[in-house]
Amino acid sequence: MKHIRIKKGHDLRIAGRPEKIIKKAAAPRQLKVEPPNFSGIKPKLLVKEGESVKIGTPLFYDKLHPGIKFTSPGGGVITQIKFGERRRIEEIVIELSSAETAVEFGAQGSSALSPGDIKTTLLESGLWPVIRQRPFSRIADPEKEPKAIFISARPTAPFAPDIEFLLGENCEGFQAGLNILAKLTAGKVNLVIPENTAARCLAEAENVDLYSISGPHPAGNVGIQIHHIDPIRPGEFIWYVSVQDVMAIGNLFSKGQLPLEKVICVGGSSLSKHLYLKIRRGMLVKDILKDNTISGEARLISGDVLTGRKTGLENCLGFYDEILSVIPEGRERRLLGWMRPGWDVYSLTNAFFSRLRPRSDSILTTNRNGGVRAIVPFGNWESVLPMEILPTYLIKSILARDIDDMEKLGIYECDPEDFALCAFACTSKQEVSEIVKEGLEFIEAEG
Repeated sequence: MKHIRIKKGHDLRIAGRPEKIIKKAAAPRQLKVEPPNFSGIKPKLLVKEGESVKIGTPLFYDKLHPGIKFTSPGGGVITQIKFGERRRIEEIVIELSSAETAVEFGAQGSSALSPGDIKTTLLESGLWPVIRQRPFSRIADPEKEPKAIFISARPTAPFAPDIEFLLGENCEGFQAGLNILAKLTAGKVNLVIPENTAARCLAEAENVDLYSISGPHPAGNVGIQIHHIDPIRPGEFIWYVSVQDVMAIGNLFSKGQLPLEKVICVGGSSLSKHLYLKIRRGMLVKDILKDNTISGEARLISGDVLTGRKTGLENCLGFYDEILSVIPEGRERRLLGWMRPGWDVYSLTNAFFSRLRPRSDSILTTNRNGGVRAIVPFGNWESVLPMEILPTYLIKSILARDIDDMEKLGIYECDPEDFALCAFACTSKQEVSEIVKEGLEFIEAEG
């Protein structure tokens, strides 16, 4: 097993880390599906308000790839379909029935299945969207075969679930999911695990190439792992799947029904309880926080504090998100803050006296502590980005819309989440990850 040691990066120490206790959320009355959670698709409705649906009933499909269907996470009645500007589908609300029924897909052993059979079942069940591809972080194209598949079993983002702890609870379906994925590529299935893991189903996984990794965030990002194991060149693409979704794929084929639950981490200093919670897919944030108390004015974030998106109590947790973060809104502005010694300032530089104090969990707010300024290359980005690229030159080439330079500087290996820590450390207050996102969207649009 090859080991990868990451030295650059930083683990954010934020107050409100989830305790390793798994509880089950109370049964919800409503579920939601929000098409905007799926980047790069054009949804076409297959249902209407008042229609009854089962677990696994198709709700809409992607007009760009009609074979990719998105199915209902619950059984009941479609009570509302909300449209936004230009008739864009914003959300589909499902009122759950007291006796839910499910579409049967038939239990199948992986040994007898062909890649075509596997793709058909995943597409019909609505589970295909759990497989994404790089570059561009879109839903994988079922018509193409990737050069490799990556699974990261060591997430390092703030409040990210401990995969060893989760698999200690239940490894069911994990190896079956790996066997299924191995049939979808002639290349390798790369499983990246923690160093010296105690989880047997990780250390003894079959049909995969095992790698161990150590180091600070963003070592757990699949983009960093791809960069160090099998870099993406122009014209190539790689698929990636989360550990819980690998288990969902395995359970779909072994049980013949769409998996309904996943475990998320609920954390943040604005909450009274910080824990692991087993929830229904499509569950509303207000139901997830039903037995929790939010103190003061807080921001709800679907995902981690570096890469997540702002959400509300009436929204559902993001389809791919396994974290719900709740932190204080920061609206105060410190008078002459730049002149203060900064004993209580969380900083990655040596500009404040707080660097002399022992590190402990800090209450971080949404305050940016300053306005956007010109990009000055102090080396802050390079200090937290464990990739052999030149981030300053890449960002400038994106702003200049110079596709040739973007490609030479390695944009195909990049993803916004890999640059989120650069944005946190940026003294110029630039939204570095947003700039990378704009660059990828520009290249994709230009073909």
